[in-house]
Amino acid sequence: MTEKDYLELVKDKLKNRIEELNQKISGSEKDIGSMHEYFWESYGEFDEYGYEQYDNSKALESSVLRLSELVKQKHRYEKMLDSPYFGRTDFLYEGEENPETYYIGIGNFREGRGNDPLIYDWRAPVASLFYDYDKGPASFTAPVGEISGEITKKKQYKIRHGKLIFELENEMNINDEILQQALSENTNNYLKSIVTTIQREQNRIIRDGKHRIMAVQGCAGSGKTSVAMHRIAYLLYHNRKNLSSAEVLILSPNGVFSDYISGILPELGEDNINEMSLDTFAYHELREFGEAEDKYDEIERKIYLSKHKKTPSKEAFDKGSKEYVKELDGFIMSLEYEAVNFRDFDFGKIHMSESKVAEFFYEKFTDTPIFSRMRKIAEYLIDERETLMDRNMDEEEKYLLIDKMERMYETRDLLKIYNRFLKENGMQPIKRKYETITVVSDDEEGRTQSRRAVNRIRYEDVYPILYLKYKTFEPPEKRNIRHLLIDEMQDYSYLQYRLIDLLFDCQMTILGDKAQTMDENRQDVLEFLPEIFGKDVFKVTLDKSYRSTVEINEYANSIVGEKSENGVARHGDAPFEKTCSSKQDMYDKMAKDIEDCFKNGDYESAAILTLSEDDAVDAANLLTGVLKDRDVKLLSKDTLKFENGLSVMPFYLAKGLEFDAVFIPDSEKYVSEFERQALYIEATRALHKLYLYKK
Repeated sequence: MTEKDYLELVKDKLKNRIEELNQKISGSEKDIGSMHEYFWESYGEFDEYGYEQYDNSKALESSVLRLSELVKQKHRYEKMLDSPYFGRTDFLYEGEENPETYYIGIGNFREGRGNDPLIYDWRAPVASLFYDYDKGPASFTAPVGEISGEITKKKQYKIRHGKLIFELENEMNINDEILQQALSENTNNYLKSIVTTIQREQNRIIRDGKHRIMAVQGCAGSGKTSVAMHRIAYLLYHNRKNLSSAEVLILSPNGVFSDYISGILPELGEDNINEMSLDTFAYHELREFGEAEDKYDEIERKIYLSKHKKTPSKEAFDKGSKEYVKELDGFIMSLEYEAVNFRDFDFGKIHMSESKVAEFFYEKFTDTPIFSRMRKIAEYLIDERETLMDRNMDEEEKYLLIDKMERMYETRDLLKIYNRFLKENGMQPIKRKYETITVVSDDEEGRTQSRRAVNRIRYEDVYPILYLKYKTFEPPEKRNIRHLLIDEMQDYSYLQYRLIDLLFDCQMTILGDKAQTMDENRQDVLEFLPEIFGKDVFKVTLDKSYRSTVEINEYANSIVGEKSENGVARHGDAPFEKTCSSKQDMYDKMAKDIEDCFKNGDYESAAILTLSEDDAVDAANLLTGVLKDRDVKLLSKDTLKFENGLSVMPFYLAKGLEFDAVFIPDSEKYVSEFERQALYIEATRALHKLYLYKK
């Protein structure tokens, strides 16, 4: 059978399966409609105990889930109809005379139960032969163990709209021609699947199931995020019974990035996973104490100080360091003896001597955080009293008892406690500001006034306060997360990793690039991660760049004195550096370059990257005035949607993203170490073209 004949065979069988699914979907929709109708017509006649209502509700729920699964299968097969497979491996098993042929695609497809698949999912064990081996001796791990043999043939295909564009038979892994073509394509508003071009070193990361915590250090453009998302898809595929998409969480830097990666798992046939910004989480956890800043507020402050030739405080960096955490831990230990005034406790008929309170505090509840121990003692007394009375105490009584017991603390105000720590260490305390608000009571008796804290907690203090909270009060229950994905690992401090350890107890994939630290002081988190998460941190390095052309890569590395990565030899134009006579001249030239890039549909995405948010607003306004017929999208830290076309944003929002062309205004202003670091991040976002303008 020729390759074209096999493709037509597969397409015919896919069409048959899609038609079968259409019939099942139609039948399922009718059944659900009938169940709805019966439910409402018979609602008043169900038995008084609710058994019939429960049974009917569960049956309806089951039918809806079944319909959802049928629709999902249909969409998967429709997608496969466009491009059923991309690779083929012929494998001669040890001791056999004839090789078996395996076609590899984005999903599994077989004709009826019991038959061998016509297409094997890229995550299937046998598919690793395609990614990991050249022609010759090979092996793969199956449920029955290690299986050895020989690859006798390897092919790669490009199929679009059901048509075979070309096929390549090669002896080497992932033919460079295929890879070059994939890399030279234009990007869009979603991170792309790389299943057709997964490289050997990437595949090892994706399929690793042995290590609880994997830390990937990768250069710009090495595919870290893509590999991590494919790894999640792989783990979901192989652990259906023990892992669901709802139990996977990504710590995402911002909403733009979250939206950018949101399409990749559905493209791979999996449900999307939850995402959370650690800064947003901290903001909500500390609301009672004021408005917590985020990382971007700190960056904007650094930029402001740099513009005005002022030196930023060294405290900001130190407050996330290992040394600062040690100081905090020492302070927390001192609170054991300094934060409590023990005395005899009497509440009605309940009595506990001062010595007994101290004994319970230091011995019985020593594993409980210090500011939660008095509540534990109070709950012990409540249980004892209720047992004696053989009845429950009133809720108000319980509240009063607990409140009286907790008055033995000097204070439980977290901000006061942290300020005490700051003073003891010679640092400026946080000043609590208040505002008066007027509240109209529900009973319309008049207006009442109250005061609330409105202080702004600087970013440098946000995580020390949160750490103090979780170490002195009962921390929140560990989230029901079984796999945590942390991107941009270099932007998290030692202290933040200690907090992550307190919040999560699960398998982790941690990835980043120390060269893209958003600070003049680079840090390699791999040096301290084993201390926090244990010796089972498995470190992997990706040192080959697949994003930018050789010329853009070399330019970007020259900015920060990095040696050029071991990149794919894809060549293009050298970065365009243009000198302008004025700001207006700069944006006139930029507008012309932008139109040149977009004309004839050459490119789909472009970005103007600036140093600060104010610069981005200024650039967007100026470009809107020049580019009359083109939509200029201004992105901020609150943006939740990433779209194709022309975007303007500060550099820190562009991390993890990539664009066909990147434009950098005022490039001569990137002078300090921090600013050069920002320029490096901006330059490494460009796939095909990079423009820099200076006055």
